[in-house]
Amino acid sequence: MTVTDVRRFAYRQGPGKGLFGGAIEIDDSAPTTTALPPTAARGSTGHPLPHGTVDLLAAAPYPHGRTDAAAGDRAGHLLLTAFGLQRREPSNRFNDHRVVASVRSKFPVHVLTVSGGGAGYLDLYRHALVDLDLPDSEVPAPLGDLDVLLAARYTDLPTPYGRLRCALGDLETGINLRSLLVAAQLAGVPARLSLDGEDSAAAARLLGAAGPGRWSAPVRVALSGLTAPAGGQPLPGTPADPAVFAAADRLLAAESGHPSLTEAEQVNGHRFAARHPLAAPALGIPAATADSAPPGTGWDGVFWNRSAGRVPDRLSGFSGRPVRLPESAVQEFLAWAAVPAPSPELAEIGRRVRLLVALQNVGDRPTGYYEATPDGLRPVRENPTVMTSLQAAFGYPVSPGTDCGLRHASMVWTYAVDVPALLTDLGPAAWSLLQLWCGWTAHGLELAAAALGLYARPARSYDEFRVQRLADLPRRTVPVFMTVCGRSRFAEPMLDLRT
Repeated sequence: MTVTDVRRFAYRQGPGKGLFGGAIEIDDSAPTTTALPPTAARGSTGHPLPHGTVDLLAAAPYPHGRTDAAAGDRAGHLLLTAFGLQRREPSNRFNDHRVVASVRSKFPVHVLTVSGGGAGYLDLYRHALVDLDLPDSEVPAPLGDLDVLLAARYTDLPTPYGRLRCALGDLETGINLRSLLVAAQLAGVPARLSLDGEDSAAAARLLGAAGPGRWSAPVRVALSGLTAPAGGQPLPGTPADPAVFAAADRLLAAESGHPSLTEAEQVNGHRFAARHPLAAPALGIPAATADSAPPGTGWDGVFWNRSAGRVPDRLSGFSGRPVRLPESAVQEFLAWAAVPAPSPELAEIGRRVRLLVALQNVGDRPTGYYEATPDGLRPVRENPTVMTSLQAAFGYPVSPGTDCGLRHASMVWTYAVDVPALLTDLGPAAWSLLQLWCGWTAHGLELAAAALGLYARPARSYDEFRVQRLADLPRRTVPVFMTVCGRSRFAEPMLDLRT
């Protein structure tokens, strides 16, 4: 694909979506391949994960506390900190919830590990790193003591999303990447990101050998200073009968032939051509925050509170209620948003993205749009009705089956960029890298919100032109992502899934 082809691809799922397709309608009763382990990850051996991660996090105060796991268990606790199950919400149509946000709780990003002892697959429901039953020739040499591979399987997302599954897969990979680096920092483990095409291609071959499916270009994170989990241990219980997976495997084979996935692989595959050195160790947590979280907040509470919003009675969408936040709240968000992306390539993407925020009832600031700069927020346009205008531009209006609390939101973060200029200057791989950067930044905002008891809802469904006008953006600068933050109007007891 050329730069022009990628520009068309981006336009059709952004400003041009109204011209090239109608609204996406999802039948939530239709099956997907979510939670289906690859064929090679269904065996009976591996490494059982430790218990007590939630206790380690409870003993680490936010934001400066750190966990102290035993050396032999550090890798397992790190993986559970980054990706672990959190809760089940009785009224929510989409469960279970993890540390990271995901479309309809489908979690298309899968986690594999590579070390000198072989390859493993993180299976949260078996609470284990399951050995991948593969010949050694299919396992790439690790870059660190333990490499974590992240890749999205497109068929885990509902088919009607079509080509949008490409962007969503990369966005969620960026979210998972940030979560991994936060967990590594909490554990005191140096983490380095590789976006090198050869490293990604080797990881892609491992995914291909592990089982069928259509995957995004993987990212690799090399972890150092820890003991890699030893596989080969018998896992509790018995492996599922192959017949249990038969229907899901048939669905996987059928859905993998969807033409939009070929297009997605072509766009995403441009990253395989890049040659980049292994990045320097990177951090996911800001060095300093506004310390505006309630006293006694621990990291366990931050991860538990991470929410994209809630509604009662199995509705769709998210509720909200008005609340006044102190000025320190927006400073907390700015600190998390300003953490540099973990490689020069992603950092260059970030320098070209304009990060704006609509504020309502925050400190003494007038309601309206502001732009995040190295010196703080720069006023863009006062607008007392900006939140109701943004709700009118949002892709999911209030209806008998859907709530939308955007009109009561405290902050709406908008990520905007000149997409044609970005692709012309940085090449066709820049579209995929842009999604990674947006996901990286969004998860930082989600953690800032969780620390303050707020929801943070990532979103790609809105009228780009209306948001563009509200944010006073130039014609060529398009909003490519959004994160809505506020106080939820609905709460209920939830089932705790943490270990």
